[in-house]
Parts: sequence; structure tokens; C-alpha cells
Amino acid sequence: MILDRDLQLTMLRAMADVYPEQLRNFPHIESVDRAKFFANLQYLCEHDLVDATWSREIGSKAHAAGSRITAKGMDFLADDGGLSAILGVVTIRFHEDTVKALLIDRVDKSDASPSVRSKLVEQIKALPAEATKALTLEAIKAGLANVPEFLTWVQSVLPAIRT
Repeated sequence: MILDRDLQLTMLRAMADVYPEQLRNFPHIESVDRAKFFANLQYLCEHDLVDATWSREIGSKAHAAGSRITAKGMDFLADDGGLSAILGVVTIRFHEDTVKALLIDRVDKSDASPSVRSKLVEQIKALPAEATKALTLEAIKAGLANVPEFLTWVQSVLPAIRT
């Protein structure tokens, strides 16, 4: 595969070492295929982790004349997420397979007949990503609406998850 996470990390760290200056060459990754290097640099640019100055000579392919890690790139490298973690919105990610497994587990534990459970399980497994997302949001809303004494429940759960 042309995209290489290790190469991307090496590139970001090299640029971080000279931040806020531009890096004009990457001496410690000379053995990397040129096309692979530029594809990964472009990929980092498209994710706003890096700014690159591209140059093209007549009859040749474009190449980076210099590149610089952005604040977003520096935050990406930071163990604590940098200022983005402090200023930004918290995003909680659930993998689609995990959500489906939770939903299927709940269906399997229901009082419905085996034929109904089987049909629901197959429907859940066949859901596309957007439908899984919508179903998850509805399940969260329904769950919160059906928690008896919501404030008491939150107060009892918070200490347990902080440890």
C-alpha cells in the first residue's frame, strides 16, 4: 500500500523538530520510494497536518520544495492532544462492528421469540454505516429516556467510571 503510517509519523516528527521552520529535505528517509514519499506528504497535507510548497519543472513531476508541520500536526503528535484537545469538541467513536454486537447482544437477551430475534439479528448485521449510526443515536436517546431517576443514576455511575 502506498500510504504508510510509519513513514507519515517519521515525516511529521522530522518537521516537528524544526517547527515553525520549513523542512526542505528528509535526509533520514532517503531510501523511501519518491512516489510513496510524495503520496504520503500529500495525504498529510489533505488532512491539514502539513503545509507543503509544491514545485514543478517543465517535463517533470511535481515535488515538494519545502514542507512545514501545522499546529494541527503538532497537536496530533502531542501525547495530550495539544491545544486541540483543550479547545476542541470531544469525539467519542464507536466502531460499527462494536455497535452491532451490542445491539445483537441486546436482541439475543430479549423475550422475543427465536424467529423474531433471528430476523432482527440479520437485519442489524445488514445495516449500512449510516443506518447503524442513526439506530445508535435512537438507542442512546431511548436508553436515557428510560433510566429511572436519571440524576441518581448518573451520580451513582460517575464515581465508578472515574477510577
